[in-house]
Amino acid sequence: MTTNKTRSSGPLHFAINIWQRANDHNIFGAAAELAYYFMLALFPMLIFLTNLVGSLPGARESILNALSRIMPSDATGIVRAAVDDAVSHSSGGLISIGILGTIWAASAGVSALTSTLNTVFDVKETRSYWKVKTISVTLTLAQSLLVVIGIVLVMFGDRFGTWVAGRLDLGAAMKVGLAALNYIVGLVLLLAALQVIYYFGPNTKQKWRWITPGGVFAVLAMIAVSVMFSIYLRFAPSYSATYGSLGAVVVLMLWLYLMGLVIMVGAEINSLRGKD
Repeated sequence: MTTNKTRSSGPLHFAINIWQRANDHNIFGAAAELAYYFMLALFPMLIFLTNLVGSLPGARESILNALSRIMPSDATGIVRAAVDDAVSHSSGGLISIGILGTIWAASAGVSALTSTLNTVFDVKETRSYWKVKTISVTLTLAQSLLVVIGIVLVMFGDRFGTWVAGRLDLGAAMKVGLAALNYIVGLVLLLAALQVIYYFGPNTKQKWRWITPGGVFAVLAMIAVSVMFSIYLRFAPSYSATYGSLGAVVVLMLWLYLMGLVIMVGAEINSLRGKD
């Protein structure tokens, strides 16, 4: 009896349950909806961030470089061009005058994610519109803060590492160590961002955990899916012939769809674990 129970609750059984819940909750359709809202929210979010850290030398480039590590190159080109154009044509009043509108637009993706998380956790939305929107804006600001913290840590870490390398003659080794540290910082902050969304997004009470199975899965899956998607685009660039000049936009939408799907699967894992 014990053996059968162990087998029935093993990894394969858990994976089957996740697949069944994913179909029941239609997370594939939800991921498409998220991709649309992520697309609308991405550029206001990046414009807000680049203006927020504009006083830090090289901060904007750090944001775009960090994004290019997981985003396909064609999609990164669109994002970089849009952000550069928006920043170059800004009048300098974005931070002081347009900050609320920019944050409101950037929170659209979080608002959509909050709604889909309720479906995953099998709860109905009983909070008022303004409370949900306040949560979305607050989560958007929290994500922005994590990005800024990451940029500051990386920038000052690089400078400190360069100073130490010069003092102790550790050039090559220090470069490798700093590169590894930058990736670790990025992964930790990404995990923290997902944990905050998984905890505060759905309309349900949960016990706070710094690390959850769904969060770890989502971080690792984001990296794996992005790498495999980039490899696919490199060896099967048929999208250019099919969509022409819109090919890069389609790539960006597909990547956002995959990221939304990964986040939803991570939420399904956390939801199912919470029912065990």
